[in-house]
Formats: sequence, C-alpha cells, structure tokens
Amino acid sequence: NASNGSISDSTATLTITDDDATPSLSINDVLSFNENNTSHNMTVTLSAVSALDVTVDFATSDGTATAGSDYTATNGTVTISAGDTTATISVTVLQDSIDEANETVTITLSNATNATISDATGTLDIVDDDATPSLSINDRTVDEGSSNHLFTVTLSAASGRDVTVDYATSDGTATAGSDYNSNSGGLTISAGSTTATFAVATLSDTVYEGDETVTVTLSNASNATISDATGTLTITDDETAPTVTL
Repeated sequence: NASNGSISDSTATLTITDDDATPSLSINDVLSFNENNTSHNMTVTLSAVSALDVTVDFATSDGTATAGSDYTATNGTVTISAGDTTATISVTVLQDSIDEANETVTITLSNATNATISDATGTLDIVDDDATPSLSINDRTVDEGSSNHLFTVTLSAASGRDVTVDYATSDGTATAGSDYNSNSGGLTISAGSTTATFAVATLSDTVYEGDETVTVTLSNASNATISDATGTLTITDDETAPTVTL
C-alpha cells in the first residue's frame, strides 16, 4: 500500500539468462546388417538434456548401395522431446539374390532447431548374404580342320561384381602345334552377365590318327568358385584309315 502517493509501475521482471551451452546432435553408424527386408534403426543422440524440444531433418542417400534395390529411400523430421536425449530413424534394407560386395547407405542430418549438429552423417553397412556363384566350362566335339572353336564359361548365377578366371589349353591326346594352337589368357564375365567365351583353333592334317583331345583348364577365379574346371575339345579325325594288303 502506497501512502501519500500512487504506484505507476507495480511489476518488475527478473530475466535469467541461460548460461548452458546449446546441446549438439550426432547420429551413429550401424554395421553388419544382412539383406533381409527388415527395418534397422539409426539413433540420433543429443549431447545433453534440453528443456526445449529439438528437431532435425534427415535424408538417406546412396553410398555404394542403390535406393530401390538395396534399401528403401526415406526422409523426414525427427523430434527429441524436452527431457529426452535420443530418437530413432528407421531404414529398410531390401533382400536380393545377387552376390555383391557389402554396400553402404548414408543418412544425413540437417536443419536442426534448438541444437547444433556435431556429427551429421551416419552409415548403414549392408552385408551381402548371397552365395558366391560358381564357374563351369563346356565340352566340345568338332571335325578336324583349320578352324576356331568357342568354349563357353558359364556362371551359375548373375553376380553384382565382375568375375574373372584364367584359362589354358594343354595336350590330351592331341599335340599343340600340329593338331591345335595352344591358347591361354584371362576371361571376364561382367557384372550382370553369366557367360563369356574364348576360342581354340584346330589344325588340319593328312595323317590318320584317330580322334584326339585337347584339355582346357580354368583356374584363379575371383568373385566366384569353380565347380567344373576342365573342358575337353574332341577333334574327330577326318582321314580314312589305312588298309593293309598282302
């Protein structure tokens, strides 16, 4: 109660300046999740409890994985409520049947409110769970003559990686230089394909010698095993057998 006067301003305000550092946001990396049509959580963590709701935008992007075939792309905004320190982002990993290297998805944070961002990027590592495909080589039977003959190397299933393998000819009952030309080298089956070919040249002669064989051997495969390492080229003799007279 004022005496002998009036009160022109009866209210005073005490402003308390917050001296606590703005908390920061980070996102974790998630390792070793198999391809399995399952959602996996990435955790966004606040460095300290806040009295304010904290929001932050997120978006997935391709690392070595491809959206739509390896994972489902997603984006949005996540909220860490006042008093909490974590929130989760769900990313769905998709199953496929292609042997491939382990792949990564990147999740990026941006546009935070009531917090800074100390670690904006998380990585989800997708571990391939498909069997390694195997290689095999065919056999061929051809007529004797100077001609090139193709061998086909076949992969049991398409791979997401280039497959390489070495090949080399060797004498069976045929002799290199007179019955066929020796050949060796490396072969690549490109990612997504299942076959590749190489040629072996046979030579013509005038000597009756019966059917003869060349062996073709596969070795040193990368990104595949070898289930059938040996192909046989059978050269059918086209000469007339000699006759014996008395």
